[in-house]
Amino acid sequence: MERGERTGFYHVCTDGTILPWMFKDDEDFIAGINRIGICKVISGAWVWAYTLMDNHVHFLLYGTLNTCKTFIDKYKLLTGKWISHKYGLLQYLKGLSASVIALKTEEDILETAAYIDRNPIVAGFKGLPSEYPWSSSCLLFKENRVKSGNCLKAFSHNQLRDLLKTRIILPEDWWVNDHGMMDPRCFTEVHKLESLFRTPVRYIYFVSKKLEGKIDLALSQGQKTFLQDKDLRPITAELCLKNFGSDNVRKLDVKSRLVLARILRRDYASTPKQIARMLYLNADILKGFI
Repeated sequence: MERGERTGFYHVCTDGTILPWMFKDDEDFIAGINRIGICKVISGAWVWAYTLMDNHVHFLLYGTLNTCKTFIDKYKLLTGKWISHKYGLLQYLKGLSASVIALKTEEDILETAAYIDRNPIVAGFKGLPSEYPWSSSCLLFKENRVKSGNCLKAFSHNQLRDLLKTRIILPEDWWVNDHGMMDPRCFTEVHKLESLFRTPVRYIYFVSKKLEGKIDLALSQGQKTFLQDKDLRPITAELCLKNFGSDNVRKLDVKSRLVLARILRRDYASTPKQIARMLYLNADILKGFI
């Protein structure tokens, strides 16, 4: 986790109105499930819920804002590479935006998890959410939790690279089934989410609620999340270090600070006044620039 940055829950998703498809067949979906585990390892974010729809994705993640942003950025990158390799479509995901929305209360978390699980049936899936195979809903409150397939430690590095299409080192105790799909229970916080819902009855109550209006409104109000100064300050220092080799903003010239200003505006929806405070700039300098 980034130093000093607040951890919490985030609803992370891509825009479902941009692309006609992201996943065309079972092979695409299986690879999409595997990428969740891969991106968890890369980013350090904890996956609590997910749904892969044919043209967009939803995740309930726990971590810092930066780890959650890294998760979805890597997920889009790897998905784009898969589509390019399989379908020959270069930069197919270019312009696909992602939302990273901070969740403040337990009710927000539960409603977002339920909203994610409701997605397939709202989109026309003719079954219960738990029957949709590309969602974490099929993992919750199951009596039979026996893993099937093989443990990753049974494969060589070359075999895993060919099977999972990644060079990322994954935990040896994770499992993969006969179809080449990693068992999502290895990288999804199923038991913790069940504990948050407490009982199957309470889960059914939340899934039965019509949540689309409320959560879609939150998504439409902005694709980024708004942070308080205390949360944005360490992020600014990290961006400064990453881009200019020093975490001391005061040492940067105005031109370099304006580069950071655009990043804070673009990626964190910071207001001009907040950016001026973070970068020790006169707010008038930012007018017309961000």
